[in-house]
Amino acid sequence: MLRPLFLVILPSLVSCVAHAAGEKPGPAAHVTVETRDMTIEFAGDRAWTISRILHKGAVITERTGFYGTVFSPVGGKWIGTGHNEGGVEKVEAAVLTVDGKTCEMKDKAVYRGQHAELRKQSMMGSIKLEAIYTVMEDRVIERHRYETTAEVKIGILYAFMHPFLPTTTEWIAEKADGTAVEGAFDSKGGHALRTDVKWTAIHDPKSNRATLVWYPKPLIGQGLKTFYWDKTVYHKLYNQLHSNAPLTAGAKFDAAVILRCFETDTATWKDKTRALAAETKTPAP
Repeated sequence: MLRPLFLVILPSLVSCVAHAAGEKPGPAAHVTVETRDMTIEFAGDRAWTISRILHKGAVITERTGFYGTVFSPVGGKWIGTGHNEGGVEKVEAAVLTVDGKTCEMKDKAVYRGQHAELRKQSMMGSIKLEAIYTVMEDRVIERHRYETTAEVKIGILYAFMHPFLPTTTEWIAEKADGTAVEGAFDSKGGHALRTDVKWTAIHDPKSNRATLVWYPKPLIGQGLKTFYWDKTVYHKLYNQLHSNAPLTAGAKFDAAVILRCFETDTATWKDKTRALAAETKTPAP
């Protein structure tokens, strides 16, 4: 049974994003959905993108960075989610359903169920975005569809961003060509991985959690491609699809990602991750 609840959400301890003054893409509201394993918070003033992820009560990602899609045109500034330096993402529609029932998106609301879905349509400058965020019992699925409404030269476009906690220590990945790669974080500001991948995963020994980030099809990127920004405030995963890329009006492209979290120790997390990646499939719509 669907039950609306209310809770107080504490502000994040560290804010590492430059919050621009001026117009916001939506209300200062946080709406949370809970399934068996996953808790996902959505933020109105981030254009109804994800703003926090928890797994069985353990924090996986925080509000210390933006999620979703951002882009900057050549010679311009950032547009999308909480960024408004180059313009505000215009949300045209946003609808949340939990177990098939439409839910009111008001501040501090929490909805519990087995299957939640937030659908939104928005404009980021001349780029139309259709986003579908699906929260299931053991995973969250993010799907983005894009269409340009006018010719645009994209400086940078990140399809997805996920600011993992700085307590994470290691990452592993399988590249698009099947090669295995791995590394450790040092929080010195570098860019780790920097390639197209089938999946990547990250381990947090403090919470005894690992998170698998699995792509239904490898995202073929430009520039830094898929990479971690290895900072003190977060170890943030980016998917850079475009870099200095001219697109004609009517160009279409899409991207999707599945996140799955699990409990594990340091000794076995890599083997468990590889097994989980091997059996992960895109569920039927």
